[in-house]
Amino acid sequence: MMNTNLLRFIDKYLGLPLCWFLSIYRYILELFRTPKSRPSPQKILFIKLSEMGSTVFLYPSITELKKRIPEIEIFFLVFQNNRQIVEELKFTSKNNILGVRTDSIIHLIRSGFRILRMLRKQSIDTCIDMDFFSRLSSVLAFLICSKNRIGFHQFNNEGLARGNLLTHKVMYSSHIHTSQAFFALIKTIFPETPEETIYYKGHIDQSQFELPHYVPSKETVAKMKEKIHLSGASFDNTPKKLVIVNPNSSDIFPLRKWPLNNFAEFSKRLLKEKSDTYIVLTGTHSEKKDALYITNYVNDKRCINLVGQTDFKDLLALYSLADLMVTNDSGPAHFATLLDLPEIVLFGPETPLLYKPLGNACKCLYANYTCSPCVSVYNAKKSPCKDNQCLKAISVDQVVFESLNML
Repeated sequence: MMNTNLLRFIDKYLGLPLCWFLSIYRYILELFRTPKSRPSPQKILFIKLSEMGSTVFLYPSITELKKRIPEIEIFFLVFQNNRQIVEELKFTSKNNILGVRTDSIIHLIRSGFRILRMLRKQSIDTCIDMDFFSRLSSVLAFLICSKNRIGFHQFNNEGLARGNLLTHKVMYSSHIHTSQAFFALIKTIFPETPEETIYYKGHIDQSQFELPHYVPSKETVAKMKEKIHLSGASFDNTPKKLVIVNPNSSDIFPLRKWPLNNFAEFSKRLLKEKSDTYIVLTGTHSEKKDALYITNYVNDKRCINLVGQTDFKDLLALYSLADLMVTNDSGPAHFATLLDLPEIVLFGPETPLLYKPLGNACKCLYANYTCSPCVSVYNAKKSPCKDNQCLKAISVDQVVFESLNML
């Protein structure tokens, strides 16, 4: 995948001029158009290019949409490396999930234009931009859909400008959970008063949300059991506890990582406290070096390294076998909720007020520093902080204590 800072650069210095140019074009075009009533959605496109962990927050919104319009045809536009996640969530058919390649600028441009042509042929009548204040997603929505374009608008907030390309402008609130913010976008499609076509005004009760539940295939579960067995775990007739430790966080927000030596010390102490417990390390290929550091530090055959050895399906199957997960605030924290896996999530630069995983099986540890959250949609998730003291304030003792209580 392309460097995150490069994607931010493209979004700002290419996306912003495009937004203003297309906004002027739209203004001139509408001077000569007769206003028409907006059509009821029949084909709807969701744009959620990055941060696929929060895609789980979309489940209540899409469930509501399908209830209101059972015959709705749903399309998804994501980055290619996130495509499998949307496929497994079964929001729509695989053929309706389109991925933009990000392995190079050339592939980004080529795949972007190819998908643009494909979606225009589909006659999409409604587009929902879930990428907060991304300029490129706003441009794509405008070029793909000429009727209903729904997304978060800056209104009086400075620094979030992306032109005037939306037909339904929704107020973003940083004081409600992200799942509620997404639900407000869906509510705007079905206004109860004329004023709500601008943005939804009303209460959204998160406790009434339908939560997703994923059942992995027997074959994938058997495959993961075999991997664990080959890695040294002995599952005889004696009951065993399986704890997943996820020390990684996406390269987009490295500040969200609890110190690596803390994960290593936690793993060592938990295995010392619980003789019936195995730890499984998970992560991507790029975290293999970190995983090796932990296994060498722990020096116990009950610490199993599966980093770089699982795809998304494998990961969900592994969650179905586990008793607990300890993780940074990252995608896996949200994917674990698909299987009701109890988890401890470590928050620092972001707040659980906005990003706490759905459900009741999650314990969030958060030092609540005055400078936190320092990454948000208002600064493109880029903080000036170079030393995440907010995460370092969460002690190994605290995480061990909470883990023992939950096992």
